[in-house]
Amino acid sequence: MSTEKIMNRWFVLVGTSFIWIAYGAAYAWFAFNKVLSDPDGACQFTVIQTARIFSAALFFVSLIMIFSSLRW
Repeated sequence: MSTEKIMNRWFVLVGTSFIWIAYGAAYAWFAFNKVLSDPDGACQFTVIQTARIFSAALFFVSLIMIFSSLRW
């Protein structure tokens, strides 16, 4: 009998969920950048502030993806 470790299906589900979160963060940047940085809008963020927010989100999602791909 083989001693190979069978990959748990839940790891695949969690990994793909992280991928979709990353796609969502990138889409949110393109969809909401103009609305959030509108000087007459409700939020009135500057372009630099919105770039920092979405850059931090993409950075941490990428960091999580790197650590979730490691074999334990």
